[in-house]
Amino acid sequence: MIRIVGWLALTLVVLIVVVPIGFRGAAALRETRSPQEAAPPGSLFATVDGLKMHYQVWGPQDGPPLLLFHGTASWAETYRDIAAPLGEQGFRVIAVDMPPFGYSERPANQDYSRAAHAKRVLGFADALGLRHFSVGVHSYGGGGVIEAAFSAPDRIDALILLDAALGLGQTEAPALPFASLLDRDWPRQLLTASTFTNPFMTGFGLRQFIENDDLVTAERIAIYTRPLNVKGTTNAVGHWLLSGLYNDERKSLAANRANYRAFTPPVLVIWGRDDTTTPLAQGKEIASLFPHAELAVLDGVNHIPQVERPQDVVRLIASFLKRTLPAAQ
Repeated sequence: MIRIVGWLALTLVVLIVVVPIGFRGAAALRETRSPQEAAPPGSLFATVDGLKMHYQVWGPQDGPPLLLFHGTASWAETYRDIAAPLGEQGFRVIAVDMPPFGYSERPANQDYSRAAHAKRVLGFADALGLRHFSVGVHSYGGGGVIEAAFSAPDRIDALILLDAALGLGQTEAPALPFASLLDRDWPRQLLTASTFTNPFMTGFGLRQFIENDDLVTAERIAIYTRPLNVKGTTNAVGHWLLSGLYNDERKSLAANRANYRAFTPPVLVIWGRDDTTTPLAQGKEIASLFPHAELAVLDGVNHIPQVERPQDVVRLIASFLKRTLPAAQ
């Protein structure tokens, strides 16, 4: 019995060590193409602070511009279910890949803080010659986009928040699990290759954020996994864990409630009633802070309303913009 237990323990240790190494090896074999080489045919790129940022466009050239920024492990194409219909309604919808995700180049300094994110948001608008624009954002991307909006409120025609993850009211820096290990390069890369950049985990991850598992089809999983062949993805996402997801943003513009109260452009907050990541109470609080905000709650929706109820999201956004943007009326 002792011998059997010993072998079981040894097997467990081997699995814990060998499996992540296997996933990291698979990532190295997979991540071989530059962003421009890996991007779909006809992809568009804009140079922002020396980085080529990938984006997709729907709708007429002269339509009111609506920039869409994504959350964790997403990219421009994941907005397709709402971007195309909004384009058909006359809006110029522009969805952007924000580093370290999608087909945009990653910064050499590996800075994915809210301030860096905000600089890229405004820099991208500059690259496209957009002085004024509406902007929508989902989940993790909310902190950087709100930072940009608070930095240049005169440029924002309207702000749309989809289950934004902001961490308002945090009194301590977010705790990075196994911080002593993940502060080191190889353990961090092993974890990242086993989770965030592991295509076998994509479907499982989506199901944690979507109420109806039937929506997590093979086609949708393929969309989310498509950019995982970009060179350096695992390394970049590993750095994002430190300077992005678990960065201490308590002094950021988006963490200060006073900045919300001073923001005068119209705001639409769309939230899933059954959100298990950013509960509805957070959405209600965010909406209450803005002086000109509307809150729309979608029943039967978890954390990704643009995927779970795209028709309702399109209806809400189109109605909101047509009421608030003179150019869209």
